[in-house]
Amino acid sequence: MTDLYGDEAPLSRPFWIFQDVGESRIVGAILKRRFPDAFALLSDSLERADPLDIVYPGNAGEYSDVVFEIIVLLAPVGGDIGKLSGDDVEQLLREGLARRFGELPDESKVREAVRMILGG
Repeated sequence: MTDLYGDEAPLSRPFWIFQDVGESRIVGAILKRRFPDAFALLSDSLERADPLDIVYPGNAGEYSDVVFEIIVLLAPVGGDIGKLSGDDVEQLLREGLARRFGELPDESKVREAVRMILGG
């Protein structure tokens, strides 16, 4: 992601650290209102691709914290994920997942999420 951040890539540590569920809900409401398209696209793509195999039927929102992180990382492009290349989107997803989960995702599922985000 050197295109977005110059020589320094972001560290894999969370931007958001919530003290309780109420804080998470407030941030979620604000981000959904401010970046409705990016929030919906990222949430839907990650839930459907499920790169960490954590989504169970009737249990939506498993990747909300990842979406919060990704939207912060989208700041250099004003939250517009459409301005990024496929490689940048893939790195963005990996970074968001690493910040929240610290585990390696299923690479094929990350690529599947990228395809969904890019409309392919």
